[in-house]
Amino acid sequence: MIWYVWNTRREKAKYGSRPEAGWLDVTKIVVGCAAIIAFVATMASYPNRAHADETGNAPGMGIGVPVLILIIVVSLLTFLANRTRFGRYVFAYGGNPEAAVLAGINTRRLLLLIFVLMGVLSALAAVIVTARLNAGTNSLGQLAELYVIAAAVIGGTSLAGGLGSVPGAVVGALIIQSLDNGMVLLDVSSAKRQIIIGLVLIGAVWLDVVYTKRQTT
Repeated sequence: MIWYVWNTRREKAKYGSRPEAGWLDVTKIVVGCAAIIAFVATMASYPNRAHADETGNAPGMGIGVPVLILIIVVSLLTFLANRTRFGRYVFAYGGNPEAAVLAGINTRRLLLLIFVLMGVLSALAAVIVTARLNAGTNSLGQLAELYVIAAAVIGGTSLAGGLGSVPGAVVGALIIQSLDNGMVLLDVSSAKRQIIIGLVLIGAVWLDVVYTKRQTT
């Protein structure tokens, strides 16, 4: 977190852009580090009874392997999106496909690589789910498009294209999944859950449209 904030300030200074206020960066570091420490402490607080000693004391469970895989994947994809030519091409194509073609980007090859990347991520998710459930099914994830779109929009991805981030999409997915799990615990029917998620998506799209209009005026 400290390196990220420092590197951001250095990059802005390198290109002559005015960096953010120092107190704001300090706040980001303090809040970010506190969130990371709290997350790790929470994960380590769950006792692992399978490895308890003779006195009954059990070590912490630690961070689950799927969570570690998620952190690694998010880090790699964030680097790919923000620090490589491929990532810049993806944002350019999402913002304006015609302009991307006129700029000389091989959009057909770009789309092929995007689908390949999605295939690799889907395969990785399938391995994790199969290992967790000890079973496999070819219908997992069907009719989840509404949740995926809502998570992406809530995470800051613009439906107009050209704007978004990988960590934001993950945060949006956590929010949507938390909302859905809460409604399941409240015994809300499946149809009503989809209606509520749809209303959340409509609200997020409306906010995105309002924000885009303000940015362009």
